[in-house]
Amino acid sequence: MTLVRRYKHLETDLEKLFTDIVAEIRKEPKLNIVSVMNGEVNGVPMMSVIASRTSIPKILVGTLREVTVTISGNPDDYLIEMHVGEWLRNLVVPNTDAILLVGPLTGLAAAGSHQLLAATYGRDLKLKIKELIKKHSKSEYTDEKIDTFID
Repeated sequence: MTLVRRYKHLETDLEKLFTDIVAEIRKEPKLNIVSVMNGEVNGVPMMSVIASRTSIPKILVGTLREVTVTISGNPDDYLIEMHVGEWLRNLVVPNTDAILLVGPLTGLAAAGSHQLLAATYGRDLKLKIKELIKKHSKSEYTDEKIDTFID
């Protein structure tokens, strides 16, 4: 799942926001941070964190494989891109019957003992990032200040 959001006119402290996002990812014991980058791309400030699963899960289908969160821009106009990868997602071909096979297997993964599902983790992280943006912004968080792009 890839989610890209553009935030405008919030006057957000991006350094503190990024630090808190990294801390949030570190809270998940099954993830290991493999890269933290901070710099510029074509003159635009950019910060990125990549975390991957520390081990291969017993049930693969639908479980969390990696997480990447990137912030680029300035406090008044920035993008946050969040990518949550899951095991065996690339085997599901859109508009085919492959979902009939993967659907029940995903259910098995959910029924398994404490599997970390990518969809659940992605949803929870998205909500946590929203809370952190509100916390680190000087202006009020409103829907008019946000553009969302979903893959």
